[in-house]
Amino acid sequence: MSYIVFDLEWNQPMCAAQPKKGRNGVQLAGEIIQIGAVRLTPDGRPGEQFSMCVRPRFYKRLNKRVQELTGITKEQLSEAADFSEAGARFAAFCGKDAVLLTWGFDDVPILRQNLIAWDMDVTICEHFYNLQTIFNQQTDGGKEQRSLAFALEYFGIIPALEAHNALHDAYHTALVCAHLDLAAGIAAYGGGSAGALWEHPLLEESFAPYKSKRAAFSDEQVARMRCPLCRRTIETTKWVPKGGGYYIALGHCEACGDFLGRIKFTAVSKDVFSLVRTCFQGSKYASEHYNTLLEKAEERKAAFKERMHRQKKRRHSEKTPAENMRADKTEAPAAPDSHTDTEKQKNSAGS
Repeated sequence: MSYIVFDLEWNQPMCAAQPKKGRNGVQLAGEIIQIGAVRLTPDGRPGEQFSMCVRPRFYKRLNKRVQELTGITKEQLSEAADFSEAGARFAAFCGKDAVLLTWGFDDVPILRQNLIAWDMDVTICEHFYNLQTIFNQQTDGGKEQRSLAFALEYFGIIPALEAHNALHDAYHTALVCAHLDLAAGIAAYGGGSAGALWEHPLLEESFAPYKSKRAAFSDEQVARMRCPLCRRTIETTKWVPKGGGYYIALGHCEACGDFLGRIKFTAVSKDVFSLVRTCFQGSKYASEHYNTLLEKAEERKAAFKERMHRQKKRRHSEKTPAENMRADKTEAPAAPDSHTDTEKQKNSAGS
């Protein structure tokens, strides 16, 4: 296994109203124009480097703000390789056992979108970690997204290279890695608790009013999440109770990857609810946390059915034959759906 610290620079539409381009069903939030990467040595220090500019195919006109921020010129890009070549060379540099390390959540989804747009393998995107989370865990335990400049200053590292160059930023990030216990950080990724899952919201949306939680979950716009990157409606699992009026679900975007959704219900008045749905970056720990809550919800549902069955049998044994015949025609109450658990059930759910 090798740790690859990488950073991307990407071009964007000239204005927010311009439709995002792409192919193979993917809409590009950004088209990669520069890749920079540093392989960490066994002792966690900067080692072999990789750097390439990429000629854009979908957003051929260089956004003025991107040009000013990165210093990349149209002339540089016109002479650069297509992403099909640059992406393949980057994948070869990383190797089959690579673990990607980034400063922030944006780079891996952007890389995934571009790989799909060029009909390329996305396996490289499967194992990655956001170093911001590990930095927070191993320093002051903060939950905000700290900038790379903050981390450099925190460890007393004086930047030797200009920022907003993919290789420069990757190199500076690698210097920060030398001050972190990566093995411990990765082992505890997600914080070892559910709390760290909610550190960096990517998209927040509000919905109202609804007469019940069941009515809210019956609304397709609520039940199915939107990808926080390409904004398309994505495949969403069943929403399960988390306790305290919260529900969570997993979402998957073919272009951008996996996400974790959370809904918080608020009672506006009697029989009127509003809700806020927030989308977070998905992870292995997020999936494990969801599956644990789903299992608990299914156990409660099965226990409720069994309790109703025993109560029916007891009532049946206490009644006369004539009463039993009438009772047999009456169905037992339906088991509570995981969307509409009672307060008692919600309080018993794991957090």
